Amino acid sequence: MLTLDKINLQTTSPEQIGELLIEAKKAYYTGGKPIMDDHTYDTLEEILRQKLPNHRIFSKVGNPNFDTGFDKKHHSMPMGSQNKVTNIKDLIHYFELKKISPSLSKEGVGGWILQPKCDGISVEIEYKDGKLVDAITRGDGEIGDVITQNVVKMKNFVNNPKEFTGSVRCEIMVTKEDFKKLPPEYSNPRNAASGISQRLDSKFCEYCSLYAVDLFTGRDVINHVSTKKLDISTEQQKIDLLTNLGFTPVQSFLCQNFDDIEKIYQEFLTQKRLDYPFEIDGLVIKINDNKLAQSLGIKNNRPQYQIAYKFPASTNTSTILNIDWQVGPMGAITPVAQIDPIELSGAIITFVSLANHDLIIQKNINVGDIIEVTRRGDVIPHIEKVITKVSDGHTTIPATCPSCSTILIKESKLLRCPNTKNCLSQIIGSLNLFCHTLDILGLSDKTIQKLYDAKKIITPGDFYKLKIDDIAPLDNLGEKSAKNIINQIQNKKKLTLKQVFDSSIIPNFSGARIQQLITEGYDTPEKLLNLNLDNIIKIKGFQTTLAQKIIDGINLRRDWIESILSQVSIVETSLMTSLQKLNNKTFCITGKLKQPRQKLIDIIEFHGGKFLSSVTSNTNYLICNEKSDSDKYKSALKLNVPIITEKDFGALIS
Repeated sequence: MLTLDKINLQTTSPEQIGELLIEAKKAYYTGGKPIMDDHTYDTLEEILRQKLPNHRIFSKVGNPNFDTGFDKKHHSMPMGSQNKVTNIKDLIHYFELKKISPSLSKEGVGGWILQPKCDGISVEIEYKDGKLVDAITRGDGEIGDVITQNVVKMKNFVNNPKEFTGSVRCEIMVTKEDFKKLPPEYSNPRNAASGISQRLDSKFCEYCSLYAVDLFTGRDVINHVSTKKLDISTEQQKIDLLTNLGFTPVQSFLCQNFDDIEKIYQEFLTQKRLDYPFEIDGLVIKINDNKLAQSLGIKNNRPQYQIAYKFPASTNTSTILNIDWQVGPMGAITPVAQIDPIELSGAIITFVSLANHDLIIQKNINVGDIIEVTRRGDVIPHIEKVITKVSDGHTTIPATCPSCSTILIKESKLLRCPNTKNCLSQIIGSLNLFCHTLDILGLSDKTIQKLYDAKKIITPGDFYKLKIDDIAPLDNLGEKSAKNIINQIQNKKKLTLKQVFDSSIIPNFSGARIQQLITEGYDTPEKLLNLNLDNIIKIKGFQTTLAQKIIDGINLRRDWIESILSQVSIVETSLMTSLQKLNNKTFCITGKLKQPRQKLIDIIEFHGGKFLSSVTSNTNYLICNEKSDSDKYKSALKLNVPIITEKDFGALIS
């Protein structure tokens, strides 16, 4: 079982994290036996989402290339996720923004329906004339796995719902009682619901239960054409219909105002959630008036007429057992706290990232202190505060590198080892990043270090010289694994110029920047290796400081670059089609983004577009993820400038 303490997050690239998660997902979905614990998976997924939000894993569940063993199918009903709030003030504000009255007191159709938010797995169950068609997992919200063979064995399943044609959205849950009957390979009920529902052998499906949360009759689930809709004017009538058809709806409450909502929320928060038959992580608030709800529609695959009112992040207390300082491939020194194991939201937490030395000083953290740990969003564990000071002051901040003993330097909130040439942790981490940049899998830090110690690998080019006998004896890899690794390496002997420089792990020289320089005419190894300051600062988007860092980075990795070039052949690749997609297009940006603003600007300019600091009549697009009160947003509306989200922008360049 892979756990977080076995992964060096500083030397593991985002691409490597993605491959680990894909392997874990395959094992989880197709064999029912996880290869990593929940906390490790959740933490790695959140890290990957922050560092590489467009990684293929985030679209892979609905992708036919992700072989879970099940057929894929498009959904007939909306299967998006929900907007979320964590306090009553934000809940009220959410509906006020949509100009929804606080009471919605229309006779017979007013108010809100409250339902416990099931912490399970969503599935669409399709019916035609009262007969089962298919059951499809949520997947990416548009395409999911057809798991009919498993759903038919679950509790509360309805096979013939009285000539009904349409789809019912259910949550697959494992109740607390049924969870006690399962083997220990499942760490919590949600883990069990996910793993069991997508087992190919259908084992343990009888311990899953189906709870209906929505119903859809607006499309024919076979032909996807409009059909006669049932007369459903309220959410309450929908629940009643589900009950009459034989389904088991999740519990519901009708509230007429926000005070009613808050009262029920507090009852669940303080006691009812603990006594509930299955795990819940909040309440779902739905507008009861169906006509009003439909007028609000769906935006970014999220229904605007309902919202999840989440419970606060789970907290627990623990003791810091040790603080370890890890050295990243670029020299960043990151503290990680080992704590007395605790359970949060069903996961066992043993390690907590401390981010940087500034946080340790700010919170006065030391070994032995009793701390409050929170899983924010039920995902990443954080130290919120020190509850009881056991040790005086904060832990000692290292003055020298834990790996090579070089005196550390401070850069803003970070500590960094400047010994980029000879620090073993940086060398091994960077060699590992070379492998994962080129998708060469199977070589861990430990194995690479053994090859380095044996002088089999000094620079990346040496990977191409490895033989099966060099790898097979190491870490019990064996001849078969060694042969596979060698094949992967040899399959990377034809690289683009961008791949050569990207895999050389050059500080401050991203793949997008490399490609930008290649596009500007520095399209041979010699031209890139001999760049000077004047060459770079002439190019839009490159300032003197960055240009000098790139030159320094190339000089640092010159022997690495040359070692790769000595073993591979360069293949030409044309990006003209891609680059011309944004030619003569101008963009402005406002509001919160999922990625750094500068990165988005780099992408715009890389693809031939132009970034503007304000909206004018010549602006082609304003990138904004949600409604805003900013001047840019208002100007775009006034000038009829198209407003697109980051996702829409991604489609322009895909």
